[in-house]
Amino acid sequence: MRHVKINSHFYDECKKVREAVGGIKNIELINRCSTRIRIKVIDKSKLDLSKLKSSIIFVKTLLKEDYVQLIINKNIEQVFLNLLKALKISYDEVPNDFEVRVNKSESFFKAFTDGIAIIVKPLIPLLITMAIVATLSNVFNGINFGFNTEGNDELKIAAGTIASTGKVAAAIGLMFRTLSDSLVLAFSIMIPWSIFKLMKGSQAIGISIGVVLCFHGLLTTNSIMDGKHGGLFNWDETVSFIKTGYPWKISFEGQILPIVGVSFLAVYIERFANKFDIPVFKEMIAIPMITISTFFIALLLIAPVGLLLTYGMNVGIVWATTNNIAKYIFNPILGLALPWLVITGLIQVLVVINLQQFTNFGGTTMMPLFTQLNIAVATSILAVSLINRHNKELKRTAIPSYSLAYVSGSTEPALFGVGLKFIYPVIAASIGATVGIIITTFAGVICTNGNASLLIFLSITTDKEILNNFNVNTIAGGPYLWMAIAILATFITTFFATIGLSKLKVFKEMSNKVLERDFSVK
Repeated sequence: MRHVKINSHFYDECKKVREAVGGIKNIELINRCSTRIRIKVIDKSKLDLSKLKSSIIFVKTLLKEDYVQLIINKNIEQVFLNLLKALKISYDEVPNDFEVRVNKSESFFKAFTDGIAIIVKPLIPLLITMAIVATLSNVFNGINFGFNTEGNDELKIAAGTIASTGKVAAAIGLMFRTLSDSLVLAFSIMIPWSIFKLMKGSQAIGISIGVVLCFHGLLTTNSIMDGKHGGLFNWDETVSFIKTGYPWKISFEGQILPIVGVSFLAVYIERFANKFDIPVFKEMIAIPMITISTFFIALLLIAPVGLLLTYGMNVGIVWATTNNIAKYIFNPILGLALPWLVITGLIQVLVVINLQQFTNFGGTTMMPLFTQLNIAVATSILAVSLINRHNKELKRTAIPSYSLAYVSGSTEPALFGVGLKFIYPVIAASIGATVGIIITTFAGVICTNGNASLLIFLSITTDKEILNNFNVNTIAGGPYLWMAIAILATFITTFFATIGLSKLKVFKEMSNKVLERDFSVK
């Protein structure tokens, strides 16, 4: 999570912006890239841009159609954050750093996906750490480097891995595996904290609810549904009060959507408890009852439904992405939709599914798809920058955005800063990603949680147990070769699709308008 550092000079200048554009009620959206902030206004008659003439931080102020554009040479992120502060927009409630919608009604699904993004936002440092640790764990425990060593089934050490080369390496591999599992648990625990923080509740209660709902004495979704504790609706005494009785020992670890629902319930229980302004009653009864009542409601009412929801969602997506017939229908369709899902925010649903898959199965079918998406988006913006190589303003925005997408897998700067403005790069990315996804689908590539970028090779897994969880066998040549082929195919297809589409009359006319409006300093 970024720290919103208030710079008095930036803040004072941003207050001038608020006055110049006619106040927050006259703003529809705020868009930014690496060189400028664009403010789409509702009524241009309310503008008074003369108030910005003396500004030092804004190199130039332009009015293009209904966009007020503020060109900035440096510190654009801090200026943007101070602008949000000056407009009294809470950064914690902004789902997307690159396009903030201010005065526009949203559909239910948009509000839902934005809500997920806002909840996950404070947990991004944890997610980054999870990805890096999972990658390192896979390097030690999951990648067969061809070492002439024997495995150890009891310690889950595969032959040929770094962990199999000696006791010290095995210990380090085990430590990374333990750390990875712990961080996955921490993510589930931190969700209630994030929601309590967002809703201005007691963060201590939020974190305590996360701990009690993911306590190690409870059984995870996977451990219940693997049949070791009885069949579906026929659980033994380790899960329910009596055999075939009502299940209650269900952990919320990995049940991301259910724990979100429980957390909001707990926040409203706290708000109800705070209405009792009787000191002793409030401290001794009302406050403890928040955690106690949430715990019982969660385990007795929500957990069984959440168990079926989470497991059903996981099984459904695994079937759709790995079934011999369904995968050739579902994965290509998803590939075509992925760039647009990022733009609309619906990608957050797939991010949740990806995390749930990794939590329950130790691997994910979504990471290969995300990788092709990110490579395709980066390549499309690279092609756009080459097509318009004489436009310095465009290159200043495009080069850092596609570099970031290639290396880190972050595509929002590329899509919102460049791609969405021209449209045809997004279409080309859809086509290119689909080609790569068909190849990884055919090859049976499975990854652990990691970085969906050129670094994906460190997250590809050959672990037999994980592959068995998905009932997948990689074809001859191995997953590393086929991932390389898929990435190359994605790059080539996207690059030439971008160039081809740019030559169409409709996109030529659109490009001229976009270049004049968004990437011109005149």
